Amino acid sequence: MGEARGGAGWPRRLESGVTTSNHPPTSRLRRPLDLGALNQEQRAAAEHTHGPLLVFAGAGSGKTRVITYRTARLIEAGVAPWNILAVTFTNKAANEMRERIVDLAGASAGGVNVGTFHSQALRILRRHIGYLDREADFTIYDADDQLRLVKQAMSDVGVGLTTINPGAIRNDISRAKDDLASPYEYAERAEGYAQDVTAQVYHRYQRLLANANGVDFGDMIAFCVRLLREFPDLRAYYQDRFRFILVDEYQDTNRAQYTFVRELGAGHGNVCVVGDDDQSIYSWRGADIGNILGFEDQFESARVVKLERNYRSTGAILGAANAVIAKVASRAEKSLWTEREDGEPVGVIEALDEEDEAVQVATLIRELRGQRVARREIAILYRTNAQSRPFEELFVRQGLPYQIVGATAFYARREVRDVLAYLRAIANPRDLVSFERIANVPRRGIGAKTLQTLREWAERTSRAPGEVVRWMAAAADDPTRPPGETPFAARAFRALTELGRLLRRLDERANEAPVGALVNTVVRESGYDEVLDADPDRPEERWENVVELQAAASKFDHFGPRESLTRYLGEAALVSEVDNLASDADAVTLLTAHAAKGLEYGVVIVAGLEEELFPHVRSYDDPAQMDEERRLAYVALTRAKDRLFVTYTRHRSGWGAPVRFPSRFLQDVPAELLTYRRRLDAHPGIPTLGAAAAAVADEPAAAPPRERTYRDGQRVRHAVFGEGLIVAGQITSFDEEVTVMFDDVGLKKLAVSFAKLQALT
Repeated sequence: MGEARGGAGWPRRLESGVTTSNHPPTSRLRRPLDLGALNQEQRAAAEHTHGPLLVFAGAGSGKTRVITYRTARLIEAGVAPWNILAVTFTNKAANEMRERIVDLAGASAGGVNVGTFHSQALRILRRHIGYLDREADFTIYDADDQLRLVKQAMSDVGVGLTTINPGAIRNDISRAKDDLASPYEYAERAEGYAQDVTAQVYHRYQRLLANANGVDFGDMIAFCVRLLREFPDLRAYYQDRFRFILVDEYQDTNRAQYTFVRELGAGHGNVCVVGDDDQSIYSWRGADIGNILGFEDQFESARVVKLERNYRSTGAILGAANAVIAKVASRAEKSLWTEREDGEPVGVIEALDEEDEAVQVATLIRELRGQRVARREIAILYRTNAQSRPFEELFVRQGLPYQIVGATAFYARREVRDVLAYLRAIANPRDLVSFERIANVPRRGIGAKTLQTLREWAERTSRAPGEVVRWMAAAADDPTRPPGETPFAARAFRALTELGRLLRRLDERANEAPVGALVNTVVRESGYDEVLDADPDRPEERWENVVELQAAASKFDHFGPRESLTRYLGEAALVSEVDNLASDADAVTLLTAHAAKGLEYGVVIVAGLEEELFPHVRSYDDPAQMDEERRLAYVALTRAKDRLFVTYTRHRSGWGAPVRFPSRFLQDVPAELLTYRRRLDAHPGIPTLGAAAAAVADEPAAAPPRERTYRDGQRVRHAVFGEGLIVAGQITSFDEEVTVMFDDVGLKKLAVSFAKLQALT
């Protein structure tokens, strides 16, 4: 259960409002803090101490500088570092923030609690999850683990995997948790067949998670909110512990994260949030732009500071970005400006198709290299991951070094996940997903039928499969125990017993050795080394990945047995794709516009700025989604410091209509800010920029159809979303709308005039 309430370790609140604890007092700054490096608005934010503060920080306006100086200013004013909580969204940003705070405020500032929402939640849950009748050695289930468990839950409640896409159900469950909706609350507000099914799966999924002593990413924040809401003593402790709260990228918070911050800050109101509604691009991940736009309503007497001076981009780049974002319907009033010169106009490249696009970009990179632009200062941004293929293929042929963000991440590689599954099965014997992953790796003759029987038998005896096989091994090796009844044939019994013996040996090793040595034992004792050697294609590469895993784990060895294992698994579970980006690599970077947020490059090439791709076709029937596409384009453009280029094609394979139009976002940019590096001569049937402008201009809407074109229950195909089943439809004042349950992406509501659906039945 949770640790004892009260006691000598709990902080004492002083009359001054600053909290002390049993830690030794912090030292003052090693030198007086010089705020002369800040502009007027930055300084106003940094000097604000008590009470709520909202900082609207435009792209490139120095928001990290404000957060770090404000933290150092609090320490200079006498606030203990451990009474300050700073939250951001990536480990990379958290590490950079921590380093800059220490640089400003000295070594004692290392006591500031800096981390992501999930890393902060992990610390709280490891200490207090016992209050929720869970064990502290819980396993964190990532997206792949969640999908496996969703499939199991679907099978348990009798839902076929072809009835509704498991990935769509997983995403709906994650969104429900982001919205703090329990399975019961989700079921109460479920509408239609798909949500009714999801409600059943959600309930069973949570039961499987509990049985496995597992939590997923959504649970981590939601459980912390439960702790703060349901246990007043814990809430009082953490409100007293975190007397000053700073939240970066506040526009990306969902309801659960907002509630977490509100509960922590309710006692003192010292909540500072920094963000930019113009860079809110994660609604599909549960982010609620209303959190930042409504901050003044949520926190009374909040002070608002706007950072509108951009230090990153040239005037031409900023002018183009401002023109695109100005058409967003609802946004906080602000306008970025810069003292930098206009610089070169935005370069526009018109390509025949995606292969020609890659050739033109490669030619541009060679020119930039001739101008002494380092490859690490060049980034190619695109709307969808699939767009990287032509660039990758051409760069490989030409020997042009590149790194790609969003490719198979290190912790997603098969051999890494296999070894991690062993470690997780050791750390948490109830971990169902990890146990079933390693049960027959290497092959032991334990098939799907045996695992199903084991799972059912374990549930009847209120144990987990990992616990059962350990029990079977212990019983088999104890001559004083009479043999018990099991539902397994002799061959399966022997295989499961041997697996149980292996896990018991690894359990003992985990009690004796730190995690780095444990990795070596796992690979050797399990026989996984033979699996690696037997790979016919890439044994050296797979071995290198395992060696890298062992090296990463060894960094936690100083914590000793067991604790090093727990800490490493927690760290590995929270790594994001951007965390592994090598900023000093001598290579061009390829990444999506979403992944680029928070980054900057000397030269940015935004590829595929064309209709149906950027903005994406799925945004056409939803003004809110179109606004988000516009904000995403703004993010992409403002990553550039010195040079910005955009491309579009006249043809693109597999994307809607074969003839392409340049993006409406390009039409928004004043002509004097654009220069065409390459523009193909007009040909009949191929749109020019002027034709594109007419195509996306506001025109009188056509009369809506009198009768529905598509019927409920009809199978259709969409160029982007694939095949699906129409579950509802209606005639509106402007169009015909249909709701389609797509096999791959779940429910989508589409306007028929834009969707170009192909009837299959």
